[in-house]
Amino acid sequence: MSDTASQTSEFLKDCMAAAVIRLLVQWPLDKIQVKQICDASGYHRASWFRAFRSKSEAVTYHMVRLWQLYSKRHGLEGHDDWVIDNAESFFQYNYEIRDTLRLLYRRGLMKELADSFTATLHDHHITDPDRAYRTAMFAFSLYGILREWIIRDFDQPPAVMARILRETLASML
Repeated sequence: MSDTASQTSEFLKDCMAAAVIRLLVQWPLDKIQVKQICDASGYHRASWFRAFRSKSEAVTYHMVRLWQLYSKRHGLEGHDDWVIDNAESFFQYNYEIRDTLRLLYRRGLMKELADSFTATLHDHHITDPDRAYRTAMFAFSLYGILREWIIRDFDQPPAVMARILRETLASML
């Protein structure tokens, strides 16, 4: 696929996934129809089925893309690996998108959020076992902390959450 075709495909997926998120404000995921997504995104039904296998996949894709765009915009190194230096940025980012995270929680879509962690931080094709186990532990631990923060309605500021993460990791060593 050419760079232009890849960018076009990515843009289409971004538009359709964002439409799903907008529609979630009004309806649960299982009540959203593909026609509604296509109408809201301005793309045809065939484009939807080329882009995604399910609405759940679109939600996961959207969450991955939000992090990719944020980390690129903020020049975060190693945004897709186990880098503790990004802890404060990670919590700041999630605080900035807290309305979307609250929406996912309210709609029972935490699995999709967890899947976005797997897609971003844990590549199942890692050949080095030490790195594979380390990234799995980090991805799922980080998700667990974020999930608890969402459930507690972001009761702590991002800097405190970064401190909690650092202290938790240090106590595990």
